[in-house]
Amino acid sequence: MLRVLIVDNHELVRHGVRGVLKPTVEIVGQAHDVDSAIEKISVTQPDVVLLDVHLPGGNGASVIAGATQNGV
Repeated sequence: MLRVLIVDNHELVRHGVRGVLKPTVEIVGQAHDVDSAIEKISVTQPDVVLLDVHLPGGNGASVIAGATQNGV
């Protein structure tokens, strides 16, 4: 089963996406800002990250750069 991490600063969006996807994929976690996204990517090693482009602490590119620096 596809393992997905949801990253969005709006709880309502994360909850809605989770509800729609949960029957078809494994949700491995959620994050609300750049730092928590990088940490959860490192810990959970998801197949897919659904990533908002505007986040507290930076943006989607910041998450990608941070995850890459952590060897993910």
